[in-house]
Amino acid sequence: MFDEIKDRLQGCVYTIYTPFDENEKIDYDALDSYLEHIYRTGGRKFYAMAYNSRYSQLTHTEILNLNEFCIRKVKMLDTHNIVIVGDPIHCSTKETITFSQHAKDAGADLVSLLVREKYFSDEQILDHYAEVGRESRIGILVHEMPFVSGMDGTQMHWPYSLFKALPKVPEIIALKEDAKDFKTTCMALEVEPRIRVIIAGRKSNFITYRSYGARAYLNGISMLDARIGEAFWAAYESNDQLTTQFILERIEAPFFDRCAAKYGWHRSNKALLQAAGLMHRRDRMPLKHIDDKEFLIVDEVHKEVKAACKELFNT
Repeated sequence: MFDEIKDRLQGCVYTIYTPFDENEKIDYDALDSYLEHIYRTGGRKFYAMAYNSRYSQLTHTEILNLNEFCIRKVKMLDTHNIVIVGDPIHCSTKETITFSQHAKDAGADLVSLLVREKYFSDEQILDHYAEVGRESRIGILVHEMPFVSGMDGTQMHWPYSLFKALPKVPEIIALKEDAKDFKTTCMALEVEPRIRVIIAGRKSNFITYRSYGARAYLNGISMLDARIGEAFWAAYESNDQLTTQFILERIEAPFFDRCAAKYGWHRSNKALLQAAGLMHRRDRMPLKHIDDKEFLIVDEVHKEVKAACKELFNT
């Protein structure tokens, strides 16, 4: 079963963003509509994750409820869809097992696990994943981000030895690479094809890893419309340079260069979704959404991107 999920986990993987209403409650109506929109435009792999899905702003109970809602909605759209949900950003291994078992019982295909405890050894990290795997028996997607060293408090990338050891845990079938560092990403890709690696960042960055075996990436600008992600993947697979460059230069670059680079990815993504009429940009403190003046820039970029999409899809 794990191999079948891993084999289907290629191409574009679509983030599940968490909208909030004017009372800062999770806006499940907007979330429901967004999931339907991504599915209707071609998305089949959905991923609720630590930061894009705003877990850092949610209580543990809210995360459980959000996970269950997303799993049931995605599977209601099509039982063949892949849905991935996560555990809290900071918690014990015992709590991670509780979230993993809940995800499995609700029907998730994978659970995304992010270790934010300080790093002391590879054994420490492997023991965590191994215990979760043994107890929950659900496929694991390792969310790899730089650690904070337990020895001197500095930020550190994952050591090569840890990437190399991940296949020892049979439940680990995927890894979301989030170091955004060329050398680290190349080391992560050495576990392909045993473990599917999902690369975060710009599509233009993803292309640089083609020769290293890159087979999956996180949506980026395709959060607006899954047709963008599916068109890019088809172009990537067929080496269609014309379509690839159009998407990179006319659709991706305006947003990343003029919004994400200026206001930050996490604030810009929901602002873009608001410009598209898909959800409001509001977040819970301490993350402050961009202000009205900044939003005007995002709105202008959205209009430009929308026009390029019409050209791409001949609509």
